[in-house]
Amino acid sequence: MSTRAVPTCSSRVTDLRKSCTALSLATLLLFAGVAPAQQPAPPGEPRSDVPAAVLRVTTRLVLVDVVVTDKDNRPVTGLTRDDFILLENGKPQTIATFSFESPAVRAAGQPAPPPLPENVYTNRPEYRMPPGPLTILLLDALNTPASDQSFARQKMLEYLDTQLLPNQRTAILALVNNIFVLQDFTTDPALLKAAVHKHLPQTSGALAREEGAPEIPSVIADVMREEAAEAIQRFSDEQTAVAVDTRVKTTLAALRVIARAVSGYPGRKNLVWVSAAFPFSFIPEESDNYDLLRFYADDIRRTASSLTDAQVAVYPVDARGLVGAIGAQLPTALESGRRGDRVALGRNAGIAMDNRIRPMLDSQHTMKQIADATGGRAFLNRNDIDKAVTLSVEDGSTYYTLGYYPEDKSWDGKFRKLQVKLNRQEARARYRRGYYAIDPTESLRGEARKKKKGETASDGEDVEERKAELRAALSNPLPATAVTFRVGVPPPAPAAGGNSARVECRFLVDAHTISLTEAQGMHTSDLDFLVVAFNPEGKGVTSSYQTVETQLEAERFEWVKQNGLPYTLGIELAPGRYQLRMIVRDNRTGLVGTADAGVIIEEAK
Repeated sequence: MSTRAVPTCSSRVTDLRKSCTALSLATLLLFAGVAPAQQPAPPGEPRSDVPAAVLRVTTRLVLVDVVVTDKDNRPVTGLTRDDFILLENGKPQTIATFSFESPAVRAAGQPAPPPLPENVYTNRPEYRMPPGPLTILLLDALNTPASDQSFARQKMLEYLDTQLLPNQRTAILALVNNIFVLQDFTTDPALLKAAVHKHLPQTSGALAREEGAPEIPSVIADVMREEAAEAIQRFSDEQTAVAVDTRVKTTLAALRVIARAVSGYPGRKNLVWVSAAFPFSFIPEESDNYDLLRFYADDIRRTASSLTDAQVAVYPVDARGLVGAIGAQLPTALESGRRGDRVALGRNAGIAMDNRIRPMLDSQHTMKQIADATGGRAFLNRNDIDKAVTLSVEDGSTYYTLGYYPEDKSWDGKFRKLQVKLNRQEARARYRRGYYAIDPTESLRGEARKKKKGETASDGEDVEERKAELRAALSNPLPATAVTFRVGVPPPAPAAGGNSARVECRFLVDAHTISLTEAQGMHTSDLDFLVVAFNPEGKGVTSSYQTVETQLEAERFEWVKQNGLPYTLGIELAPGRYQLRMIVRDNRTGLVGTADAGVIIEEAK
């Protein structure tokens, strides 16, 4: 047997020079003192299960999922690459990759991955569940009144009782003031029903504040002093604005959490979003709302990019069911009294009715926007919400995936419109409307946006952005899978004399999920590694953090492509039981991966 020296990686470690405080899921982590730089862990044997994927270097493969149906809304199968014409901003693109996905194709299945060695953990999707269609049911209490939640909850139970497809892998999430996992992906109807049963209707704090700030009725305003009425109305408007702001930011953050969690899974994912009111426009470029453009445009772009890059199709389902056009009944005073009184009351009732109907119509318009932007469908004004969920799942189960490398390489952050044409009569195509041309080597909130504005990013701005992303990764209830890795956590030696013990986390990062830029024959990566230890009560007790820039020569680069990028990060822990959350962030793309591991520190006898 021949042997050869295993190449190692030359690393430059930088320190964010920030102090640390403890963290639980409800508080924010600042950063702990940085541990000394570690040499890369011995790589061991080459890996045989690295997926055949394109490295994220300086190219961007845009994937477009296309649902094709006939005039009766039935899926059209048997199409080939030549049946599709793909355009970006009106210009034809060369289709580089093509595939067809359906329940029949998935039935063949894929072999299960080899079992992980002892004390080795991973966030790679194939280890969490077998491949196949993924459905996420998001029960939105943040934007839905409790009465509508009760109706939607009953319909969800009916769906799970009678319409859940066999082997349909489904997760159930709840959005209140934060996002919660009620049930991770499973095909077991009993587990799914139990999750919905235990989620009782509740009013979010933001919605309660908003509903608690009604406008002053005109009848009352007439008898109040003008200045007093205006002051009260201003206070009411400010209270509503704060509540709406909270709902917008929380909703967008929740969508990004979902995108991060499923981005590593291949293929299309269906997000069935059961909600009653979306407080924002999903396409800022089409909005004439100055406040929206000023305050939310960047966050909406980030969210849209996260969803489309993760191949998440959103299927909004209106939790209000069939909404009547008349609304509440007119006051009984309209039926009697003097004609002048009836006219005045009728006019006021019409204004009140308009104030109720307009937000409903606006929210339904936004639902359609979100569906169009991501390639899903909106289900509105129907009481059979359970059937709407069934149609959402069926709609996203059969589709074609087209991949292309854009001819336009100017990554200016602008929205690019997509158009798919078919060479088949009476066939209809539904797909996402476009994507934001974010530089694939820059984070979604980083240089791409600043270059567009002619600004220069400071180190402080970059540090704050990275800290915010890492905090989000710590609090996410679902493991992020955009950057995948394995990590070995060998049992540490007992802590002697009440001292702490050193726990080593030996990372092996999949090179196909990080960006590697090439210059003068060297491939360079820029990654953050973070390990946080939580005690049994969920409180963060300590952490270890490093930023590592790795330069790979040709031989090392080839080895890393086959085996992964190694790095070891240590953390000191006192005797006790801990849950570790391990995070890797690609600082060029902003993509993140997370994995969890349990560890016990014994005290030496």
